[in-house]
Amino acid sequence: MFEQFDEWRGKSVSAMERYVDVCRRIEILQAEQARLLAETISAYEWPADVPEPSRLDDFGTQHIGQHAYGEDLTGELALANKTSMTSAWALVREVTDLIDHLPGCWSKVSTGEAALWQARHVARLCTKLPDQCMWQQVDEAIAPALGQVGPGRLFQALEAELAQADPEGLRLRTQPKTRFVHTGGDELDPASGWLSARLDRKDAISLENIVQLVADALADNGDAGSIDERRSRALGVLANPAAAIQLVTVPAKGTNPERLRAAFTPRTQVYVHLYADNLADREAIARVEMIGPLLTEQVASITQGSRVRLTPVLHVGADSIGVDEYEIPDSIRRLVLLRDQYDVFPWSSVPSRHLDLDHSIPYRSGPPGQTRPDNLGPLSRRAHRLKTHASWRLDQIRAGTFAWRSPAGQAVQVDYSGSHYTQ
Repeated sequence: MFEQFDEWRGKSVSAMERYVDVCRRIEILQAEQARLLAETISAYEWPADVPEPSRLDDFGTQHIGQHAYGEDLTGELALANKTSMTSAWALVREVTDLIDHLPGCWSKVSTGEAALWQARHVARLCTKLPDQCMWQQVDEAIAPALGQVGPGRLFQALEAELAQADPEGLRLRTQPKTRFVHTGGDELDPASGWLSARLDRKDAISLENIVQLVADALADNGDAGSIDERRSRALGVLANPAAAIQLVTVPAKGTNPERLRAAFTPRTQVYVHLYADNLADREAIARVEMIGPLLTEQVASITQGSRVRLTPVLHVGADSIGVDEYEIPDSIRRLVLLRDQYDVFPWSSVPSRHLDLDHSIPYRSGPPGQTRPDNLGPLSRRAHRLKTHASWRLDQIRAGTFAWRSPAGQAVQVDYSGSHYTQ
């Protein structure tokens, strides 16, 4: 590497070890801070057996949610936290909502397992539910994930659970907005233009696929531009339907409408996760990759007009099936992606669908059956480099359970439920 590499590396790892130690101590202090905040809010609550003052020149009360407090509570909290009193009011409201209605989430905060800001986000979104009895359902589903998964995964799960608790609210939130198409020019580049549009989701997916179809045809015809450049030119080609038809090699002679329709009907690939028992339930929640939660009745709206192929769910327990080659067969790849739906680096929220699969035990020529589900996991390129070149250790201790250890001694286990410190 370089002459003083070992000395440099030793200093950097030592600095990281000290930083990690401070982070763990801060987590302990933040849990204590949350508990003291709850104690303080409770201490400021106006005594139930004492009438609230009616004279304006007396010390008064302030009402936050369903509680009355001494009127200077938010002022004191604002100074303590260096925020406005409006922010302090929101803090009191959301903490009391957590304590009163989301006890599982609050427990994660008070024990230091999760950050208060994440739990406050849950409480904030729960206020949109039409009935407070729905909060318990959200709490039971979301509390186990708090602190165990990255914010992206957490908030996607929260969105799905809110939809499950309030299907009508999801319908209202997904009502079609005004559709438009706008075009314009670039003042700095007169030869360029731009296009902006809001379409039905099914039309956006179809347009995405047809643009890619034409972009691929451009590449086949010698266009050496980048994928973005070819997609831009493909959209321009589609402005001339005759040119697009010719480019995708639909024969001009004897072409009938059915052949044209078949050539330009997009093969839309959408990954939908849904329990088979819920297929007939119009209000069941389906998780659509890269889109989010939808009611089952809404799924058809994104595939309407496309060729649809139903792929049965694979048996995700078949982890011993393997092949004697480095290349990963599609059947095994699909199995691993069903099991590990996100990058298996700790707290990652990167969907696994477009990631490379890494051999947990590096592949080497000779031994049979190395390419099998319990020796594979999806990794981002950066995480793969840490494992391969930066002395990070990754073991798949059983199918779908990954043990990481960093050079600074941080040990984290990643499994279906999230990420967990193991020391």
